[in-house]
Amino acid sequence: MRRKTRTGALLMALLLGIGMLSGCGSEQTDAEPPETPEVSASAETEAAEDAGEEAQAAAPDISEEVTLTMYLIGDRPVDNDEVFAKINEKLKAEINATIDVKFMSWGEYEQKYPLIFASGEDWDIIYTADWCFYNAQATKQGFWEITEEALAAYAPMTAETIYPEAWEQAKVNGQVFMLPMNYKEITSYVYMARGDLMDKYGIESVASLDEAEVYMDAIVANEPTLIPLDVGSDYDKLFVFDRMWEKANWESEEKVAAVGTWQAMSSVSELDDSAEVKGNYDQAQFQGVIERLKDWKDRGFWSRNAVVNTQNNTESFQAGKSALALCNVNTAKSIYAQMSTEHPEWDIRVFDAQDGVPPVLNSYLANGMSIFSKSRNPERALMALDYLRNDVEINNLFCYGIEGKHWEASGDHALVSLPDSANYAYDGNCNWGVRNDASWRVVEGGIPGLEELNDAWKESARSRRYQAFVFDDSNVKNEIAAITEIFNTDYKLLGLGFTDDPEGDIAKLKEKMTAAGADTVYAEMQKQAQEFLAANGG
Repeated sequence: MRRKTRTGALLMALLLGIGMLSGCGSEQTDAEPPETPEVSASAETEAAEDAGEEAQAAAPDISEEVTLTMYLIGDRPVDNDEVFAKINEKLKAEINATIDVKFMSWGEYEQKYPLIFASGEDWDIIYTADWCFYNAQATKQGFWEITEEALAAYAPMTAETIYPEAWEQAKVNGQVFMLPMNYKEITSYVYMARGDLMDKYGIESVASLDEAEVYMDAIVANEPTLIPLDVGSDYDKLFVFDRMWEKANWESEEKVAAVGTWQAMSSVSELDDSAEVKGNYDQAQFQGVIERLKDWKDRGFWSRNAVVNTQNNTESFQAGKSALALCNVNTAKSIYAQMSTEHPEWDIRVFDAQDGVPPVLNSYLANGMSIFSKSRNPERALMALDYLRNDVEINNLFCYGIEGKHWEASGDHALVSLPDSANYAYDGNCNWGVRNDASWRVVEGGIPGLEELNDAWKESARSRRYQAFVFDDSNVKNEIAAITEIFNTDYKLLGLGFTDDPEGDIAKLKEKMTAAGADTVYAEMQKQAQEFLAANGG
């Protein structure tokens, strides 16, 4: 098998470069993969021979065929089984393993994700992220630790190419439990609007909250069969809240930003060196945001059933049920290509939804893959991840589908989506944890003006002060569990504007949070944030 022939050289490179795995700040957006130190030709030859002999002797035992179960988030693409049949064909030849893929939908993942760790089910690999339970499961021993030795033995391609700062960011109490994406990502949001309806009602732009409001008013007044913006699934219940909240805080004097886990509803002023952590409900801008959300809900901008709606807003937009979608730009690329083919008469138009707020230069933990601590085959799972991340053919299949059916190459770094991409959408298969700058392709002939938007986003993108901060909740697990329940109920209701008394309901939210131990959580978070600042030069 080809696995054995390549392990020696890659292991040698790792052994030479392993000392390079030291942290850099996430603000260094031009970071390069670790370089191999210079050695003399004779020393290099000798090292290669020694490493090759050691690798040959210690080659992983793959004599027994295994099937690995992998959990992803989202809805299962129509052609997923066909795509993974091709991935599995190659994995079988390389590491004598195949992958069985299971999905947790956007409407269920927040509830289901923690449960599968205690279910007794036999599984191996799962998508994770700083917003998707990475820290919570890492501190509960839910994930298998990935050591440098394991990386050398079972994932030599990853050891050779992983960004050093990504490895450092993944550490929780000095241990790594995730292979973060090897991709420098900017998160920016866009509106997707129906150009035919914009022209019909004389609307020229939907590039801000105010302009979106005018557009949605026109839809309410004139298009009774359409929901202006059909938010509601667990995935996007807080999308509109987030846009309003980000704008209000960016324009405030305090420059308030999120800190810690999303479910903790916590924030801190980036200008405050004491790192005082508060609940969002205690920030000055919170009530004004909730009041505007209530106004939008009352004006019929989303459904009265939004609380129980399990379909995310982009799916409703694609189905012709709504007139506006709000999503990140990567999702928009896929939808634009598909809808321009299926409904050219809609004249889909894409607008910047950042509304003056600099986009976020993500940490590498924004997407990643982890291995279950109770996996029966953790080493083989790590080998599989090595190929999913680094083997160009496998990575292309996972990220874009089957070449010639779902996409075709355009040069070295672009692709053209084909009609069948509707059944395996570009970047739409929760492949984000294996994104790799070395092989990533962008859609050619996609959204008009996107290059200019990207240039503007790159110019203004920023890493937040606590971008690489990872909260260790091991001392407050019970409190975190209690306030997560409040996050999934009261907080999300307010985030959709479902309140008749914003001030009174915010006060009730605070009472519940205090009773659940939120103050204890925020005190622990503040202590760790102060330690983080001290360790990272403020």
